[in-house]
Amino acid sequence: MNVRPPGPTLRCKTPRFSHHSLAFSPFFENRLAVASGANFGLVGNGRLHILEVSEGGLGVAKWFDTQDCVYDVAWNEQHENQVLAGCGDGGLRLFDITLEASGELLFCTSDETPSSLPTFQQRRLPVKIWHEHSAEIMSVEWNNLQKDTFCTASWDQHVKIWTTARQTSLVTIPAGEGQMYGASWSPHTPSMLATCGAEGFLKIYDLRTGDPSKPIQGFRASPTEVLCCDWNKYDISTIATASKDNGLRIWDMRAGTAVCDTDFRGHTMAVRKVQWSPHHRDILASSGYDMTCRVWNRTRPAATMVHTDHSEFVMGLGWALFDPGLLGSCAWDEEVHLYRT
Repeated sequence: MNVRPPGPTLRCKTPRFSHHSLAFSPFFENRLAVASGANFGLVGNGRLHILEVSEGGLGVAKWFDTQDCVYDVAWNEQHENQVLAGCGDGGLRLFDITLEASGELLFCTSDETPSSLPTFQQRRLPVKIWHEHSAEIMSVEWNNLQKDTFCTASWDQHVKIWTTARQTSLVTIPAGEGQMYGASWSPHTPSMLATCGAEGFLKIYDLRTGDPSKPIQGFRASPTEVLCCDWNKYDISTIATASKDNGLRIWDMRAGTAVCDTDFRGHTMAVRKVQWSPHHRDILASSGYDMTCRVWNRTRPAATMVHTDHSEFVMGLGWALFDPGLLGSCAWDEEVHLYRT
């Protein structure tokens, strides 16, 4: 196992804002969006950061303030400059990063003084707002096959399907008895998605059925909360789950049954995120509350690499789409890291 020593890692720190998720742009190889919130997202404003890699390193190109924490982000698959933010107040905000800013009052935080701040800041407003969820939106994901559609999962125990052409959701799925943590589109079938949440089940839905709110398959994926799920990009029958019990599991769902193909153990606390590589069938990455990111090969029993540079919970990670082997992670330590695996 390669335990990665500190550096060479590209880093970007965003003072006073801790991170919950990140997403690389599907259009620009040097750009990514980061979901952030003040006070670890527990109370206070949120912020959507747009980061870019340049000759000078990794830096913040723009940011967008929200009234509540931003828990997840997704790029609009139809518009290269639009980013969707899922917020703690149950609202969705779609930002266009090319629009000019508007002046709005700046409210200082506890460690700032009004005299040290300008009266106005340049703050960019969303081009569209949706608000149907009644609790925190923990997951937003754009459909990369049916590109006008996206889904959300919320702590209000519902998953919703949306389109940019409508102000109201297309479908509402009462997906569980507890808080919902994730909803993920199949990269092979545009009408299918998987959901996971506090009740410990993974459920599969097909929007083509007569009642799209009823799962076509469901099984217990963990004795505790399932915090994230992600489909294998090369195998239509394989999905990975990350759980509160420190487990990272790979499921084989052929023939309508679910079999745990692999149960990786290595994280010492809850696993918050999992994502399959977009470039390799057998490679996936995970991050968790043990302040590490780990890269796995499903043909080997232990992690092939461990990134230990973060000093707080690692809440988000993502693979670069245009640069095989480049992984990004973000954490409550207010830092975003980019490194090669």
